[in-house]
Amino acid sequence: MSSEPAANQPSAAQVTPGGSSPGGRLAVLTAFAVGASWIPLPVIPDRLLTRIRGAIAQDTVARHGLSLTTDARALLAQPGGDRNTFRKAASLLTREVLRRLTPAQAVAAAACGLEVYALGHLLDRYITHVRRTSAVRIHADEARRVRDAIDRAVRRALSPSLRASVTILPGGSEDLRDEFTRWIDAFLLAGAAAPEYVGRRLDVAFDEIAATGFDHG
Repeated sequence: MSSEPAANQPSAAQVTPGGSSPGGRLAVLTAFAVGASWIPLPVIPDRLLTRIRGAIAQDTVARHGLSLTTDARALLAQPGGDRNTFRKAASLLTREVLRRLTPAQAVAAAACGLEVYALGHLLDRYITHVRRTSAVRIHADEARRVRDAIDRAVRRALSPSLRASVTILPGGSEDLRDEFTRWIDAFLLAGAAAPEYVGRRLDVAFDEIAATGFDHG
């Protein structure tokens, strides 16, 4: 039997000081991660990403009245495990030689942002929808299982076979816009809705993995 105290479930007002939005903090930290991935220097981007991911993990569990052991935070904070030496070398070459916007670097930055966003979004979902223990501390073994499930959920969310609901943008009773304005509005609103859609895909993927058990696959 665990000697740790049971985790109380504090209200949103208790766990979100000053009424700030946890989703807003996650969005800002994700933007920081995308920016860090563009820094044209070796080592520094990975170190910054580790710090950012650690801060996201810490903020997420703290909002639910929980805590992370040092080993658990390190497991959640480290970048994706599928980054091999070749990918690091290619990324470094892109940063130092090209130094400018390229399709390859843009894709790499987007992937980095998705990975960081998924950590905060799905760690929160794990705590609120999946976690059953009342222990206040999250230890390394639990963090390892959650981290593996999050990484698998990210890969699953990118699969074309995954089905997630699509938001239908509301229309007024009478549309008085001209054609050009309608297209511009549609583009802007679709871009604004993209994070929500990505979140729904991550939720569906994560719930599938949780339903089969974190130790499978």
